[in-house]
Amino acid sequence: MMRKVKFLLIRLSSLGDIIHSLPIVYKLRQSFPDAQIDWLVGEKGLELLRLINEIDNVYLLNLKNISLIQKQNYDYVIDVQGLFKSAFISRLCMGKKVIGFKNTREFADIFYDQKIDAGHLFKTRKHIVDLNLELISHLSDKNKSETKFVIPKILKPDTQGILEMDKNKDCPKIVIFPSTTWESKLWNMDYWFDLINKVSNDFQIYVCAARSDLNIIKPLINKLELHKVNYKNLIGTTTIKDLIYLIQNVDLVIGLDSAGLHLASAIKNDYSSCEVIGIYGPTSPYRSGPYGLIRNCLYLSEMDCIACRKKKCPLVHHNCMNNILPSMVFELVNDKSGKCIKA
Repeated sequence: MMRKVKFLLIRLSSLGDIIHSLPIVYKLRQSFPDAQIDWLVGEKGLELLRLINEIDNVYLLNLKNISLIQKQNYDYVIDVQGLFKSAFISRLCMGKKVIGFKNTREFADIFYDQKIDAGHLFKTRKHIVDLNLELISHLSDKNKSETKFVIPKILKPDTQGILEMDKNKDCPKIVIFPSTTWESKLWNMDYWFDLINKVSNDFQIYVCAARSDLNIIKPLINKLELHKVNYKNLIGTTTIKDLIYLIQNVDLVIGLDSAGLHLASAIKNDYSSCEVIGIYGPTSPYRSGPYGLIRNCLYLSEMDCIACRKKKCPLVHHNCMNNILPSMVFELVNDKSGKCIKA
C-alpha cells in the first residue's frame, strides 16, 4: 500500500492573506485527492480554516502543536507567508522539503530547500493568489486551470439575528466593511456616511467590523444614529460563519483592502452572485483586489505615489483615498446593482 503524500501549509496571519492562500489547498486536493493536507496558523485564522472540508488538520501555533507536527514527517512544508518567523517555523517542523519564495523579506529564504522565483513579490501586477499558486506549480496539475477558495456554503449562521435578514426578500442588501488594519487604507468616515445615507432608502445596509475596530468606526456610527439612517449595526457581533452566510445572501459588498472584502471576493469567485466593490489607495487592486474583479475597484492609478504600501501616508495628505469621492462609489453601486438611484 502506497503511503499518502503529506503537505503542511504555513500561513500564520492575517485573515485576508490566509484567504488568498486557500486556492493552494484546492489545487493540491485536485492533484492529490488522497493526500493529507494540514495547516499551521495563528489565532485569527483558526475559525475560518476549521470550516474548510478540504483541510485535514488545522494546528494553532504553539509549542505543543509544533511537537505533534514534527512527528508527522511531512513530505512538503510550504511557507506561504515568507517572513523570517514563518520560515524558521517551517524548518522547525522537520518536513522532508521546505518550499518558499525566493528573495523574500527578512532573508526568510535561507531556510528553504526549494526557492520559487515568482519575480518581485510586491512591485507586480500579478495577483497574490496567482503568486501563491506558483509555490506549487511544479506539484499540481497545470491542466486544471480553475481557481477555487473552498469556502463552504453556510446553511445556518451561528447568530440567530442574522436569519432575520431573509424576512424582506424584495429589498436588495449591501454589506459594508468600513475598517481595515492600516491607517492609510481607511476611507473618510464622513464619506462612508454620505454613501450609506444615499443608498439606505433603496437597500438594507449591514455595517460589519471586528469589535476591535469600534474606535475607528465610532464617528460613523454616531453620525448614522444622529441622522436616524436606516441600517443594521453588526460590529463585533458576527462569527466567520455569520459573515459567510451574510455575504451569500446579499446583493453587494463594499469594502477596503480588508479580510471582509477578500472573504466576499472568494465567495463570489466560488459560488455567490453578490457583486463586490473595493476602494483602494496605498495597496494595488491588481495584486490584492477582489480576485478577477479589477473593474470593480475605485483606484486612482494616475497618482505618482499610488500603491506606496505604507501603513501611514508618508506625504500626510492621504489623497489616494481622500480623492475617491462618495459620488464615484455611488456611481459604481448604481452600475453593479442595476438600479438607478438618484444622488
